[in-house]
Amino acid sequence: MTKITILGCGATYGVPVAGGAWGLCDPSNPKNARMRPSVLVTQDDRSLLIDIGPDFRLQTSRANAVPDTIFITHGHWDHIAGIGELPYYLEEVLRRDLNIYADEKCMSFIRGMFPYLFFGEQTQGYTSVVGFGESNQYRIFWHRIRAYEAFEANGIGIMPFAQHHGGSDSLGVRIGDFVYSSDAKSFPAQSRPCLTNIDTWILDCDYWERSESHGDPETVLEHVDQFKPKRVLLTHMDEKIDYSVLTSWFADRGYAHVTPAYDGLEFDLTGTS
Repeated sequence: MTKITILGCGATYGVPVAGGAWGLCDPSNPKNARMRPSVLVTQDDRSLLIDIGPDFRLQTSRANAVPDTIFITHGHWDHIAGIGELPYYLEEVLRRDLNIYADEKCMSFIRGMFPYLFFGEQTQGYTSVVGFGESNQYRIFWHRIRAYEAFEANGIGIMPFAQHHGGSDSLGVRIGDFVYSSDAKSFPAQSRPCLTNIDTWILDCDYWERSESHGDPETVLEHVDQFKPKRVLLTHMDEKIDYSVLTSWFADRGYAHVTPAYDGLEFDLTGTS
């Protein structure tokens, strides 16, 4: 059985934002407290972390998770800042090798933010290897991936696909009948086959108003009407999006199967072969 745990479903700055501002979110509802977007996929005794933002330390502690495989959707700060935790995480917690999958553009962002993590780098084909700890006994394998080229990570089959995210693209993730689409405004034609026959779709809904880079309720409805997923959970929501208000907004329009996610939500998947 494959299980999904939503570690965070907040926007770039989380909810509440720094300084304790809740915006339009009701602070008495715990489902409005959101860390930066990340999900954990567990299958038998294997796990896959999707994105490693600045809340990585707290998210994995709360979920009692020790992932050894990470997929990164794109190189924006709220999806990669937790990489800075990795040297000590490898040496004191994981104590084995770590595999990270990202495309070439994302890797350029990571190298720009964390150049010191690539000292002593070695190259094995399309994979970079960097050692940590005494005598470099623990290694990070940085695997290059590309949209529409399926691969297996820690025994979990993944199909990455392109998503339009404003002036740049991000990667969506398809695992069986499950799809993860954080940081997505629209989808190129080539990605549409990856969006058919979806059982559960975690989909971007950052703002109430339309923007160039993220989803909003009206755009979500357009995607739902086009691709007809069975269930939609909304992610990357900012401090103006209250859980109860957004839930009612979709229910009132006849889309009760579209609901906000919340941190700590867990559910099992079917059709993940």
